[in-house]
Amino acid sequence: MIDQATIARIRDAIDIVQVIGDFVPLKRQGSDYVACCPFHQEKTPSFHVSPSRQYFNCFGCHEKGNAISFLMKHQQMTYVEALKWLGNKYGIEVNDVQESYEDIQKKNYRDALLIINEYAGKVFTDNLFNTEEGKAVGLSYFRERGFTDQTIREFGLGYSNRERDSFTKQAVAAGYKKNMLVELGLSVQKQDGPFAGEVTDKFHERVMFPIRNMNGKIVAFGGRILSAEKSPVKYMNSPESEIYQKKRVLYGLYEARNAISQSKNCYLVEGYTDVISMHQAGIENVVASCGTALTEEQVLLLKRFTQKITIIYDGDKAGINAALKGINMFLQKGMNVKVVLIPDNDDPDSFARKHTKQELEDFLESAQEDFIVYQYRTLSANIKDGDPYEEGKMINEIALSVSMIDDAGIRSAYINKAAELLGIGKEDFSEKVTALRQERMSQASQYKSGQRNYVAAREPSAYRRGEDKPQKTKAEEELRKSEQDLIFLLVKYGREVLHNLKNAYVGAEKTYEPSVAEYIRESLKVDGLEISDPVLKKIYDIYFEQVGAADGTPEVERLFVSSLDQEISTEAIEILSPSYQLRSEAIKKSEENRYKNLDSILPRTVYVYKSKVINSRLETLRNQLLSLDSSQEELATKLTMQIQQLSIAKNKLLREAKFAK
Repeated sequence: MIDQATIARIRDAIDIVQVIGDFVPLKRQGSDYVACCPFHQEKTPSFHVSPSRQYFNCFGCHEKGNAISFLMKHQQMTYVEALKWLGNKYGIEVNDVQESYEDIQKKNYRDALLIINEYAGKVFTDNLFNTEEGKAVGLSYFRERGFTDQTIREFGLGYSNRERDSFTKQAVAAGYKKNMLVELGLSVQKQDGPFAGEVTDKFHERVMFPIRNMNGKIVAFGGRILSAEKSPVKYMNSPESEIYQKKRVLYGLYEARNAISQSKNCYLVEGYTDVISMHQAGIENVVASCGTALTEEQVLLLKRFTQKITIIYDGDKAGINAALKGINMFLQKGMNVKVVLIPDNDDPDSFARKHTKQELEDFLESAQEDFIVYQYRTLSANIKDGDPYEEGKMINEIALSVSMIDDAGIRSAYINKAAELLGIGKEDFSEKVTALRQERMSQASQYKSGQRNYVAAREPSAYRRGEDKPQKTKAEEELRKSEQDLIFLLVKYGREVLHNLKNAYVGAEKTYEPSVAEYIRESLKVDGLEISDPVLKKIYDIYFEQVGAADGTPEVERLFVSSLDQEISTEAIEILSPSYQLRSEAIKKSEENRYKNLDSILPRTVYVYKSKVINSRLETLRNQLLSLDSSQEELATKLTMQIQQLSIAKNKLLREAKFAK
C-alpha cells in the first residue's frame, strides 16, 4: 500500500492533460482536449480529456476514467505502479507501506469528518430558510446584498442561530461526537472559568459560507458576524483539520471550474461575497483565496484549468499591495498575469451589484493591465521629486518580476517593454534580470545541496547596487541579532510544545504548556513589542498567517527559503543554515541538545531580546539628549525621565533573568 497522505498529494498534483499528453497528441477544442482514441482504431477524434473534471472519455469505445486509470489501461500498470510513476513525474516521494488497522481507521475518520460538515451545511441552510430567526437575520442580510435565493442555495449559504449551543446540541442529538465537532471547529470547548469543559457553537449568530474542495465536499466554513458590537472579529473561519488545509483550497473553485476552462481565464478576488456577487452577475470564472495570502499550491491548482490569471483587487493601498505580492508567484509558474483595479470606494462585490453582465465584461476587458504596466504605474506613483533611491527600488522590483519568467522569448519581450517604460537601457535592465535569475537559482540549488556559504551577503547584489543604507548603531545591530534568534526558533521549532518551563508563561495568569510559537507571540504581545527589522517582521507575520497550513517543520522551512520575496529567502537561508548558532547560548549545542533544552533556551532568548530592545531605545534617547542645546531644558527633562524609567525596567528584567550577566 501507499499511505493515504501521499496518494492525496499525488491526486492534488495531477494534471490529466499533462499525463495523457505524454502518450497521446492532444488538441484543444473549447474547454476540452481531443485526440484519436488510443484504445481503439479511429480516424475522427472521439477521445475527450476534460481538465476541469480531470477526466477522459471516449465516445467511440466508451473507455473513460482519470489519469491513474489511463496509465493502468494504456501502460498496463498496476495501481501502485501508476502512483509511483505519477509521484516521480511530480517530484513526490512514494514509499510502499503495509496498510494497517490505524490507516483504515484514519481514512474512516476523514470520511466521518466530511459527513459531519455536510450535516452542518444542511443545518445552517435549514436555519436560514426555515426558522424565524434565520429569515429575519441571515436571509434578510443576504437579500439586502442582492443575492437571489437561487444563488444562496447554489453556494450553500446558511445561518448559525443566536443560541450559544444550538448547533452543538442538535449535532450531538443526531449522533455526532463532540470531539469531532471541536476538531472541525464547528464547536469549541471552554478551557477555564466557571464553564470549563462546556462545549458551545463556534459560529453562533453568524451567516455561514461553506468552503468546498474540488470534489464539492464541504471541508470548512467561514462565518460573518452581522453586528460589530457583538464581536470585533468580522470573519471567523474553520481551523485546519484532517480534511482542510487552507493553502490547498480556493473559495468558489468548485463552482467556477467549468467556466474557467471554457473562458481560458480566471479572475482572482479577495472575499466570499466578491465571488458570489460576480458569479450572480454572470462572471462565473472567479475564485478567492479565502482571506489568506496566496500560496504556491493555490497557484498550481489554478494552472490546471488555465494559463491566464486576472487579479481583481480593491483600488486602495491594501488592494494594490496584495496584487503586487501575487504577481511574482503566478509568473514563476509560467502564467500570463493581468491586473484590474476596481475604482475607488468600490470592491468587486459592490461593483458587480451595480452593473450588468455586459457592463462588467466590458469593464474587465478595458481595465485589465499587463502586470508590468500595472507595476510601473503603481510603483512610480509613490516616487516624489524623482527620488533616485525610490526609483532604484522600483527598477529592482520590476526586474525581480521579469526574472521569474522562465520562457526566454517571453522574458525578452518583457525586458524590452520594461526598459522602455523605465527609460533605461535594455542591456542594463537585461543584465539586472539575468543576475537576479542566476542568484535565485544558485540559492535554491545550494540550499538543497547544503553547500551554501552562509556568510554571504544578506541581499542580492541587484538589490544592493546603488542603495546606500544607513549604518546601524551597535545597539541596533545587537537587537537585530536577537530578533534573528527569535525568528530562528519560531521557524525551526514553532510547533514544538514546551512541557517544562521554569518560569510562568509570559502574559498568562497561570503556567501551562504553550507551543514555541505561542510563547514567542505572547511574550511580545504582553509588552507591546514588535519585530523592528522589516525583513524579519515579514517572516514573523507570514508565519502566523500561513504556517498553520504546513505539514511539518521541513515544509515550514521551505516556505521561507523558497519565498518569491528575495529578501525573505536570503534571510531564511542564513538563519536556517546548519551552522547557525543562537547568540544567546553560552555554549554551542548540537541540534539534538538544542531541541531538548528549548524549555530553558526559549525564555532566555526572549529575555535577551527584551533587554536589547531596551538598550536600543536607551541609546536613541541618550543620543537625542546629547544633541539638545541649553534652550531645550523641558525636552531634556522629559528625555531624562524616560531614560530613568527604561533603566529601571532593564534592571527589573535582569533580576528576573537568572542567567543575566
